[in-house]
Order: sequence, then structure tokens, then C-alpha cells
Amino acid sequence: MKRRGLFIFLLVVITLVSACSKSSTEAKGEEIQGIIPAEEWADKYPDEYASYLKNAEVANTTYGGSEAIDYLEKYPNLKTLYAGNGFSKEYLRARGHVYALEDVINTARPKPGASCLSCKTADYLEMINEYGDSVHAMNFDEMAAKVKNTISCYDCHQNTPGEPVITRNHLNVGLDKLDTEFKMGDLSCAQCHVEYYMDKETKEVILPWDNGITVEGIEKYYDDMDYYDWVHPDTGTKLLKAQHSEFETYQGSLHSKMGLTCIDCHMPPMENEDGDTYRSHQWTSPLKHVEQSCLPCHKNETADELIARVEKIQEGVENKTNEVSDIIVNLINELTKAVNSGKYPEETLNLARDYHRKAQWRWDFVFVENSTGFHNPEFTHKSLDEARMYAEKGLEVLREFQ
Repeated sequence: MKRRGLFIFLLVVITLVSACSKSSTEAKGEEIQGIIPAEEWADKYPDEYASYLKNAEVANTTYGGSEAIDYLEKYPNLKTLYAGNGFSKEYLRARGHVYALEDVINTARPKPGASCLSCKTADYLEMINEYGDSVHAMNFDEMAAKVKNTISCYDCHQNTPGEPVITRNHLNVGLDKLDTEFKMGDLSCAQCHVEYYMDKETKEVILPWDNGITVEGIEKYYDDMDYYDWVHPDTGTKLLKAQHSEFETYQGSLHSKMGLTCIDCHMPPMENEDGDTYRSHQWTSPLKHVEQSCLPCHKNETADELIARVEKIQEGVENKTNEVSDIIVNLINELTKAVNSGKYPEETLNLARDYHRKAQWRWDFVFVENSTGFHNPEFTHKSLDEARMYAEKGLEVLREFQ
């Protein structure tokens, strides 16, 4: 009798637990397509969640931040450089991860397909599961209306907080092209902070890493397939539009060679009021929390000294970026005159266009990268120096014909 009673009791308990589990799944899973939103982790991970909410704050530094300034006003050369491209119509500085979905929905730039949601919401992963690869080319507005979650926990952890995982398959496909092993602390961010393009037919997000992740390797990939993002309406140049190439830029840098990853500097260990340690989930500039991000290694510097040194590096990059953009704009203007004159042979124009493409690609690779060169100063200056060289070569080609 006792065994039978125990069996019945256990059966009742199992039934109740199953019922509760089902109810929880219906409340959390089916309603939000299987993705647990950030707020539901607040009780279990209060410090991480509180720091995550800080991503909504405007956190500016001298050469960066999340205030949505108008780049077209700050850098008027962009209107010439990006003429004919959506970025010449609107180019606002990104406000941060929690605004990513809202900002892509509201941007005035055209959206070629639903794949523009790829890195703005984890809900897009559910859409791929539901619709397959055809979702990439579906109407952006129709698919965006189905989205409930902006960037949050699921994007890096799925529904199991702890060690990060890769949730974007386009990164897995890209990594299969490379022989190099990378740390997960970099790969979590590389899911979105990379150079990419969308297939012109399927609109699928593709990482152009067949020849590696260098500026030259990616350029060769695009050249070999005669790919271009748009044609400059004044010069006729087939141009490439670089994206936010933080991952590619950071590799090979001093900090990278030391074994540091993105999260070591951008998500440092923090201490709460009780003295417990947690990892910050406010994805912002390390200069906003230098004591935790930088000073544990830079023990011989004060916070003010380190910030001044970083901003000195960034100042040099900012100045050179603007100087090189002036030269490229000069090339665009001279090439435009040459095209309109009708006097230059097509061979000469095409050679100048080739230099224009090479120069602007290298300049743009630096300009769109979100650290103002600090992620890898040596690489950054090399890219800008090459951009200057190619722009000057283009001008020389035009002058030689005159």
C-alpha cells in the first residue's frame, strides 16, 4: 500500500510539473517564438540586466558615442563620396544595440529585403526556421511588423545564459572559409560587426572572406566576381560600400596579439554594492569605464592619462581620414569633369575609376569602423596611406592626358 501510495503521489507531482512546464512554455515560448526576452532574466541576473538597460543611455566620448548625430552635416564630403547611394540621403551615427531594430525600421535608406533585420533582432532566426532562405528577399516592412525583440540575451546566449554561442549562420559559413581559429570573445561580436554584402538575387547576408579578412583579400573577392554596391552617378565608378568592419580591423592588433578579445575591454568584470563580481552588459566604449577595462593592465597610468593617450591616437586617425577624403573628393570632381568633357579615352577613364574604387574602399573601411582607428592604429594608418596613394594615382592619370 505504501509503495502504491508513493507511486500515485509521484504521478500527481509529475503531472503538475508537466502542466506548469507547458504553461510556462506557452507564456514564454510560443508567444515570443521561443525567444526568452531580456526582462525575464532580470531576477536571476539582476546586475547583468541592470547594466544591459544602460545601453539605452547616450554614452559619448570625444571620438565616439551613441548620440545620433548627422554624419552628413559633420562630414560634408560624404555627400560626394556616397552620391547615388542610400548613405548620401541619411547617415546617422548608430545609437547603440537596444535601438538597432527601431533605427533600421525608421531609416530613410532603402531596405532591399527582410535580411536587413539579420543583425537587428534574434526574431529573424525564427523567421528563417519558419520560411527558410526565401525570407531574406521578403518585404522588409511586412517582416519587421512581426518582430518583438531587439538585440538582447538570445543573440549571444540563445536561451541559456553563460558562455556565448554563435547564433548567426552567416558567421559559421564565413569561418569555414578561414584556417584561423578565433576566440569566442571575438566571435560573439563578429556575428554582426563585420564587413558583409547581400546577394543581389537572394538578399542573403554573405561574409566575403574567401581570400581572408584583409582589405586586399576582400577587395579581390569582390573584384573577381565584378561586384559593386552602386555606380557613382558622376564618375561612373563601380564602388564598394564598406560596413562596420570592427572584427577584421581588430585582428592582428597589439591587444589581439596579447590574447584580449572584444568582451575583455567592452564587457569588463564589475563589482556590485555587495562586492560580488559580474560582467558588464553595457556595450559601450571602454573609455566609459577605464578603471575596469584598462587600468588592470595599464597599472602605471591614471584614468585621465590613458584617456588622453587613446584620444591622441584617435585624433591622428580622424585628421588623416578627413585629409584623405578631401583628396578622394578632388579625384571625384576631376574625374567627373573628364567624363563630361567627352575628350578622354575610355581606357583612361576606366583606369582613373579603378584607382577611385581602390581609394574609396580603403578609406571607407576605416571611416565606418567604430573605434576611430584605436582597434588597430597600424592597420588603420596603412589603409589610409594606401587610399591616399590610389587617389593621387587617379589624379595623376587624368593630369597626364591633359
